[in-house]
Amino acid sequence: MSVDQNTIPAMAAGTTVNADNPWPGLLAFRESDQGYFQGRQSETEELLRLVLRERLTVLFGLSGLGKSSLLQAGLFPELRQENIFPVYIRLDFSSKRPDLVAQILTAITREAAAHQIEAPPPTNGETLWEFFHRDANNFWNARNRPVMPLLVFDQFEEIFTLGCLDAQRSTATNALIEQLSDLAECRPPARLKAWLDEHPEEAKAFDFGRHYYEILLGIREDFLPDLETLRPRMPTVALHRMRLRRMNGEAALLAVNHAHHLIDPDVAEQVVRFVAADTREHPLAQLEIEPALLSVVCRELNNHRRKLAEPKITAGLLQGNQELVLADFYERSTADLPPEVRLFIEDHLLTVSGYRDNAALENALNIPGVTQPSIDALVERRLVRREDRGGSQRLELTHDLLVGVVRASRDGRRQREVAEKERFAMLQVQEEEKQTLLKAREEQRLELERVQAHERQERDRRDLRRLRIAIVGFVVLTLAAVLTATWAIIAQRQAKTARDDAIYSQKIAQQEKTVSEQALQSARDNAAKFAASLQVLSSVSNKDVQTAVDSQSASTLLPRVFIQIVNQDDRAYANQIRDRLIAGGVLVLGIQYVPVAAGLTKTDVRYYRRADEPEAQKIVDLLKSAGAAPIAPKYLPGYEDSTKVRQNHFEVWLANGSGSK
Repeated sequence: MSVDQNTIPAMAAGTTVNADNPWPGLLAFRESDQGYFQGRQSETEELLRLVLRERLTVLFGLSGLGKSSLLQAGLFPELRQENIFPVYIRLDFSSKRPDLVAQILTAITREAAAHQIEAPPPTNGETLWEFFHRDANNFWNARNRPVMPLLVFDQFEEIFTLGCLDAQRSTATNALIEQLSDLAECRPPARLKAWLDEHPEEAKAFDFGRHYYEILLGIREDFLPDLETLRPRMPTVALHRMRLRRMNGEAALLAVNHAHHLIDPDVAEQVVRFVAADTREHPLAQLEIEPALLSVVCRELNNHRRKLAEPKITAGLLQGNQELVLADFYERSTADLPPEVRLFIEDHLLTVSGYRDNAALENALNIPGVTQPSIDALVERRLVRREDRGGSQRLELTHDLLVGVVRASRDGRRQREVAEKERFAMLQVQEEEKQTLLKAREEQRLELERVQAHERQERDRRDLRRLRIAIVGFVVLTLAAVLTATWAIIAQRQAKTARDDAIYSQKIAQQEKTVSEQALQSARDNAAKFAASLQVLSSVSNKDVQTAVDSQSASTLLPRVFIQIVNQDDRAYANQIRDRLIAGGVLVLGIQYVPVAAGLTKTDVRYYRRADEPEAQKIVDLLKSAGAAPIAPKYLPGYEDSTKVRQNHFEVWLANGSGSK
């Protein structure tokens, strides 16, 4: 599994090292990087002597000791001086039916063209033994001198892992092992012998006494038991071996100090002791250093130097960034992996008290979210070491230097989990209080509606009473009008009768007439009044009182913020920030002191869900208005579906010394 180039930016395949960046980090040195490869001179000479003397050589060592770098940048240039043609081979098992022999022949052709070697063309279907033993097959360099091909198999342990994934790959792997065994043991293939028995005239095409080739196998030390299984077919695989060990401090100092234009000797020694975790000033020769970790630290320090535009890596730069170097390395090494992988590292590769521990690979793979590709990535990035102990593969951190960084990450995560539980409990209390308030408001609304309904009933009763009184009055007036009208009519009739009989008195008759006319007019007036009363009564109607009770929706919970400080001197400034946030309508749950991030140089507002980005920007703007600068929002991935970090949760991390700026 290849290392994610986006996760570790320094690992660009085309630019391993140069004068301004002479350490490759986790990549291997190439042959063209020979001038930058230092500290392994004695190992290079020992391996060269073994290769020159033996037909089959095995180089083995633990992961992270630089076997690939030793082969390419150390051994290959020396071999060419001895007229040996090294062919670098990394078998590819990605195809379900890999033709491994064809890959080897293709590698020979490719390397020959790259180094101006005249090589014989391969023939379809022939074995490796046939290719190297044909009488006409010779290799010549540009100076017209014969050269001996050396097949260099890097990471040969993959034939026992990737080469055995399924039946097809196992078949291809067994075929390759059979052909390599014939080469190593100078043994003509059985198929060829049978064919030559039938065609003896073809035997002259082969030189059975010449074995002008060599083989070198590079393999991890924990796969030596698997290599031993090849002894029945390849006995010489157990004879000529070289074990690559960790660098001592003196060799490591050469690996760092060769870039004297970038680092002074005293600082280089500090780097070596830092990687060796030497706190007692032991002699350099007694220290043990893993080259991969040394290269990572040097590259990280150099990257930091380049960002600061400093001419050299200084002691102050190292002193101020020892934790940050490894913290950045840890963050980038786990950034593209599932969150469960990081939890496995922090909870299973450290003891409760914070010391390095180990775990069985089998148990790790039973943890949901932890997969074999993830473990392979951790091993390849040199964050985790995989070793065979008592027949069981164990996983552990590559170095004690990583313990502090991993422990700080674990402790910070657990503090956040505790804080989140407390916030969740607080939110539950707030939710209960809100529901209680809403219930009280609902009861008030219902009580108000009841009172208003009672008032409406009272008004209706009063209006009905007034209506009844009006009706009674109307009836009385009507009766009065009717009686008056009736009396007037009777009076008219009597007057008429009186005229017919009358000679009684003109004056009395005229008076009676006048009285009658006045009575009639009075009746008409009463009728008009009655009609007016009816009109007034018709305009009287019940009026309903409408009440509007605004129902207030549950208010959106306020943004919840924790303020993190890395320096106790910044607490007063943090209190000012807290007051400003509260005044801006933000819920501040507390101020926490986190000394592990003492190198923090920029204030940021961290949020855990993409949906919270607008609110995070509002908090940034609020802090900027309070004079906090520089500041920016920072998204932390891996928590989108987390049940431990709730939505609308933010953390304000104040840069070291914010209070004094």
